[in-house]
Amino acid sequence: MRKRQRSEFWRSLPPSSRGLFLAAVFFTFSPFSFLLDAVDLGRNPPLRLVLLVLVYGAISVGYAAAASRPKVFYPIIIAAHLLVMAQFSRFAPARTPVNQAALQTRLMVDAGATIASVIVAYVLFATFIGRQGVRYVRDRTEIVLARDIHRLLVPGISRRAGRFEFCGISVPSGDVGGDLVDLVESDGRWIGYVADVSGHGVASGLLMGMVKSAARMKLRSAQSIGALMDELNVVLLDLKKPEMFVTFACVQYDGSPELQFSLAGHLPILHRRSADAAIDELSLPQVPLAMFGDRQFTAARVAFAPGDLFVIVTDGLTEVFDGDDREFGLDGLKAIVQQHGTAPLESLRDEILSAAHGHGAQLDDQTLLLIRAVA
Repeated sequence: MRKRQRSEFWRSLPPSSRGLFLAAVFFTFSPFSFLLDAVDLGRNPPLRLVLLVLVYGAISVGYAAAASRPKVFYPIIIAAHLLVMAQFSRFAPARTPVNQAALQTRLMVDAGATIASVIVAYVLFATFIGRQGVRYVRDRTEIVLARDIHRLLVPGISRRAGRFEFCGISVPSGDVGGDLVDLVESDGRWIGYVADVSGHGVASGLLMGMVKSAARMKLRSAQSIGALMDELNVVLLDLKKPEMFVTFACVQYDGSPELQFSLAGHLPILHRRSADAAIDELSLPQVPLAMFGDRQFTAARVAFAPGDLFVIVTDGLTEVFDGDDREFGLDGLKAIVQQHGTAPLESLRDEILSAAHGHGAQLDDQTLLLIRAVA
């Protein structure tokens, strides 16, 4: 994980900042040649001393660059280091003896060059840190703003509408999440949905905001689930990176004795029937949104009775692993829903989140929507 973070940080640096950092490393370690020359009483010819400066600096830059690369680069840079130093020792010219006055001058040159190199390295490091500090503050400010916008876009849900009660929450794995939970009501009808944008961070959060905006605009015209997903699919294709997609799951009440539901590449919706406490998995084999432009999405219907519970979650809740690499999974979720299915929705929400967190560390955004039919 740390290796990947170093690599990502290095790639995120502007070329000028990379150059500053590597130059600072060069001037930090190149004075070793002057110190060794002082130990050798200044008997290295000037050309050899200059070459030693370049070699020590270049090798240190190589080690610094290898720190953000795959581990295979370390043996390469170590081998190059040993080979170059061996060649220097093998072809070392005869060292010129120096008298007392020349020795004093040479040692003063070594000391002065060492001090100057350290000062240059300090200035370069200070410039690099200052530049990156400004960049960090600017980026952090933008992330905080994006986080605040995300909280406004994905508030918690806890309400009742007619014969149904709802509870929903989205817990991002970082500052900005790519999951979305939403409930839209109109004239006694409603649609509740959960969306999961692929990836993490600000890019996913931005696309998530576009999903909500587009969905809300389309839902104002009281469209069916299939028509909504068709239009979302077309709209999102032009708004995202080629590798991004959106999984989607929704339930709609249109006043009839049955609910409509649909999914696009999403986990099954769990339906706990109050009559016998059995749990069904509602699913439709459809690809995620924003993957292909020529797809048409369909919906299905499911009967419900008072006390029936519907559970929609994202894979951030099921794909949680314990120390033995065992997944929490749909089975773990079903066990909690089975045990606490009649509890108040807020209590059931807390039990699900607590069980997932107790199973293992959160690696992805965790989102759920609970819907219960009431008398």
